[in-house]
Amino acid sequence: MFGKRRNFNDLFNMFNDMDSMFNEPFFIKGKTKSDSGTDEKGDWHSESFISDDGTYSVTSIVRSYSSGGNTPKSTNKSSTNEINSLKREMERCVEDQNYEKAAELRDQIQKLEENQDKISELETKLNKSVKEQDFEQSIKLRDQINKLKG
Repeated sequence: MFGKRRNFNDLFNMFNDMDSMFNEPFFIKGKTKSDSGTDEKGDWHSESFISDDGTYSVTSIVRSYSSGGNTPKSTNKSSTNEINSLKREMERCVEDQNYEKAAELRDQIQKLEENQDKISELETKLNKSVKEQDFEQSIKLRDQINKLKG
């Protein structure tokens, strides 16, 4: 490369050729696993890739939170997701004959359903106070919401 005299254009072309060797895409063979679902926080999707030899793995998780902004429907959706999740858990407890836990979940579901509108209103205020960085108010609102949820 440096043995014979070259002009700058030749040198830059050589460097460009060397650089292109490292920018070429490479492919790793492996398996991809996808999973998705919904929980009390919203919808989620995960995708994992593991190379065949196990030396390379990547997992990405995407979550779409309920915005909880100024629309009560979004916070109601959050509460509804939480209630549905508790109902599924209660059903599993009944199947496992864990009736004590099922009764606790039943009471928690009833409390959530009774307070759903108030919780929704407080969550809207909480989101606003967080955006305004009024964290003292956010703490109070969070505690009120947790008290209503039981």
